[in-house]
Amino acid sequence: MKTWSDFKKILRTLLLPAALASLWTFLACSPSPGSPGQKLNCLVITIDTLRADRLSSFGSTTVSTPDIDRVAAEGFRFTRCFAHTVTTLPSHANIFLGVLPPFHGVHDNANFVVPPELPTMAEVFRQSGYQTAAIVGAYPLDRRFGLDRGFSLYDDDYGTQDFSRPVFVERPASVVVDRALGWLKNVSNPWFLWVHVFDPHYPYSPPEPFHSHFRDNPYDGEVAYVDRELGRLLAFLKQNNLIDQTVIILTSDHGESLGEHGEKTHGYLAYNSTLHVPLIIRAPGFKGGRSEEAVVSHVDIFPTVCDLLGLKKPAGLQGRSLLPVLRGKKLAARPVYFESLYPYYSRGWAPIYGYIDFPLKFIDSPVPELYDLERDFRELNNLAQGRDLKPERQRLLALREAATGPEAAAARVSPSRESLDRLRSLGYLGGGATPKADFKPSDDVKSFMPYENRAEEAMSLFHQRGKVGEAIELLQANLREKEDHDLSYSYLSSLYLESGRPGEALEVLKRGLEKLPGNYTIFLAYISTLLQLGQYEEVIRSTDRVQSFPQAQNDPEIWNSLGAAFLALGRFDEALGQLEKALAVDPDFPAALSNRGFALLLKARYEKNRSTLDQAMDSFREAIAKNRSYAPAYNGLGAAYKTAGNTEAAISSWQQALQLDPGLDQVLYNLGFAYLETGQKDRAREYLLKYKERVYRFLSPAEQRELDELINRTR
Repeated sequence: MKTWSDFKKILRTLLLPAALASLWTFLACSPSPGSPGQKLNCLVITIDTLRADRLSSFGSTTVSTPDIDRVAAEGFRFTRCFAHTVTTLPSHANIFLGVLPPFHGVHDNANFVVPPELPTMAEVFRQSGYQTAAIVGAYPLDRRFGLDRGFSLYDDDYGTQDFSRPVFVERPASVVVDRALGWLKNVSNPWFLWVHVFDPHYPYSPPEPFHSHFRDNPYDGEVAYVDRELGRLLAFLKQNNLIDQTVIILTSDHGESLGEHGEKTHGYLAYNSTLHVPLIIRAPGFKGGRSEEAVVSHVDIFPTVCDLLGLKKPAGLQGRSLLPVLRGKKLAARPVYFESLYPYYSRGWAPIYGYIDFPLKFIDSPVPELYDLERDFRELNNLAQGRDLKPERQRLLALREAATGPEAAAARVSPSRESLDRLRSLGYLGGGATPKADFKPSDDVKSFMPYENRAEEAMSLFHQRGKVGEAIELLQANLREKEDHDLSYSYLSSLYLESGRPGEALEVLKRGLEKLPGNYTIFLAYISTLLQLGQYEEVIRSTDRVQSFPQAQNDPEIWNSLGAAFLALGRFDEALGQLEKALAVDPDFPAALSNRGFALLLKARYEKNRSTLDQAMDSFREAIAKNRSYAPAYNGLGAAYKTAGNTEAAISSWQQALQLDPGLDQVLYNLGFAYLETGQKDRAREYLLKYKERVYRFLSPAEQRELDELINRTR
């Protein structure tokens, strides 16, 4: 029986060299020899926030990554791969759409969704008969942002919806890998699987034993942890004879600065610490290798996958296939476009655009930069000073114009309250600035970084060490030196509120709005502080100003605040009108549902209308169903029960409210009054005395006398 080697010898005698080369090309792109017609599977792994230099196979000296290294040794490593963007959603859009940000229009995490008209990698796989699944690790890739198209399973289940804590908007690599293995165990060939792990992203908190082993460098600890977990996934492929039937692509969406260039994490600047990413391609039929010359990028992954698996490429892909490099050939030089626009869209700072035409790298901003990456990969020596950069700017403009697509405008949206809250919990601040048209050097992102870092230091002093005074001094110093640093206004006002100084908090926010009138985040904090101070008329007078913020149309928080102000003034119908606007945007918003319940309750009492009272109860119950930890809704439901004459149910609801939030002073009064009515004087006295201890000094003389008389009745 002839072997494959014998067969190749016969072919050499029968075919001309050109035909033979063509056949070898065909065979190299085909599934493994001996299985004609069998389709290869595809596994794409994206590791969030992974620097290229933190993989051993890419030169790491601080952390070992043996499981990923085994894939790298068997696959092909591209040591000059660059991302086009420095935040999660845009980078994954680049990878899975195969086009640049000016074409797809997704420029940061908060303000954009993927346009539905653009074909995705998953859609190409599904149309080719593949079973498709994605297991993603964190909220920036939630299905609402549009990357779920083409996936039969898009697993973005982060558990509880309490997005006030970061742990609930991401999940650890162990869970992601468990979900991926669960899918693989029940799927038949051919399949396409995308696995996204979020762990190296800030905040760094690796599990044991990595926490102890990397106590002084938790970022590296998270990288080591991710390597171990991905090792389980890769071992499954090997143990089930899938490894040689599967194309594996491993990369990261962007890196992490770790203090380089004054940037602690990522998302602001566009240096190689965040743009340089690893890229590993392991494909059956190809030997392992390493390219130290080819300059490649994220948009090259889509066409490469199509070529490796014999899929039809969608029209308009802006990357190029890396198949020639896998075959030992060279790629022609080609510039890599990049941008950093989160500061522009979310903070109102100057945009950053640029390109890499190796070895030169040009960064266009109010303070431009030019680097020779061959000699200065860490970008420490700016060559732009004193140089005419007109040619570089013209070339950058030509790159942007050539990359622009007709669907880009459709990607821009106003972020919802929930989206902003969840992204902020992961460290993506802002989300509320109106970008300017002209920028000065003082608007350059680099000029803001020292103040950004000082603001974060101030909040660490407060949260971790309780040093309120020192934190306030740092933020005051920030605003003396940099009046347009938005975060300092927000942080300083919150510290004043925490310190029981709401008047000073309000003054800070007024100053912030004078300096940054288009900053929606500061405006929201201003409205919230007015509410806390009881300045309801002033809140209502701000209604006209709300219309000037496009973000407000998709933000139920602002309409809820206006509704609360009307409610406090007894203008129930107007309150209900504003609250219905909030619920039209977000029907699941517990605060708006609860406030609607209070408005209906007060309206029912005023009109003595039982039907309206029933509607109030329904609204409170709906708020509780959406968030069973939302104490104000239990307080309102208790008040509704009391109005209906069901004191026992009222007491039960108020006890639940107090258990969830012991700081709800009004509930103490409600319970005291209810227990007094039922003849339980000792319990009534207990709650009324607690209420007096907390609020007596804030009451008017008449209110104090009324409370004292009520307490006397408990003797």
